[in-house]
Amino acid sequence: MSDESKIPPFLRQIIVIAVIFVALLGMKYTSEILGPILIAIFLSIIIYPVLMWLKKRGLSYNQSVAVTLVGILALGAAILGFLVISLGQLVKEIPNMTISSSGILAQYGNDIIKFIVTNIPIENITGLITIGTFLIFAVMFLVYELPLIKERLVKGLGADSPSLNKIFYIIEANINYFIIRAKVNLIYGLGVSAILFIFDINFAVLWGLLTFALGFIPYLGIIIAAIPPVLVAWAKYGIGGAIVMGVFFIIINTIAESYIFPKLTGKGLQMSAFVVFVSLFVWGWVLGPTGFLIGVPLTIIVIKYLQNYEETRWLALLMTSEEEEKTPEK
Repeated sequence: MSDESKIPPFLRQIIVIAVIFVALLGMKYTSEILGPILIAIFLSIIIYPVLMWLKKRGLSYNQSVAVTLVGILALGAAILGFLVISLGQLVKEIPNMTISSSGILAQYGNDIIKFIVTNIPIENITGLITIGTFLIFAVMFLVYELPLIKERLVKGLGADSPSLNKIFYIIEANINYFIIRAKVNLIYGLGVSAILFIFDINFAVLWGLLTFALGFIPYLGIIIAAIPPVLVAWAKYGIGGAIVMGVFFIIINTIAESYIFPKLTGKGLQMSAFVVFVSLFVWGWVLGPTGFLIGVPLTIIVIKYLQNYEETRWLALLMTSEEEEKTPEK
């Protein structure tokens, strides 16, 4: 290509950024369909190492697939059944839950309870069953297909393809992120359930599961998960009980986000706190609630995409707080 026909660097920057912007708009207008699909893809990527682990333990590939798929079906059905039963009981109890005090703080608390009842469709059990069933079977099919997809990519692009190696590197980075986050969330979910049992707070297991799920939202997730238990403690034990419960959640959130999770992630891709915070709202705007849950891994993918182009590499560097480990060139 002659120098006259080359696209100027500044124009290439505009083109790459425009492509991202158009892609985001497309994702927003298909978010109702795209959201559950992305959740299923990320779940299958997380579960895939379990299949490989079973294979390394001596099981054949078919046996590993069978055990993994049965495990997904059993665990998914158990969680879905628990949520349906718990939410059914919660729907009956929430309208009767009030904070019995004439103080202004109690009025605010009752207003929050009313807002939750009127604006959050916790009674939409049918929708939960539909989405849950879709996720269970979508994850099962994807886990079954992932090894075959990998083989097709290697066969089509070649094992030494730089593009393929970058794809595998991005997938590995997301797997590591989700595994570490899931471990941290599991610890805190179990801890929350145990503390709530001690305080005799209703639906302790449900609130622990909520803490585990919302823990995938950095900084804000555990705080959001604290709202229902704090309100229940307020209604049951008064403002003192609500304060104790709130302080407990603030402590575990601080420990999780400021100490344990950063220590486990080490010096890999470290996004600045500002980028993480903004990305949550950007992806939340694009994909709705799904965007809050998978906003960080999606931002990792965007950063990797920006790093592929000399004109936008500076933007990727601005979005990280530490020097990232370089992708091994093959």
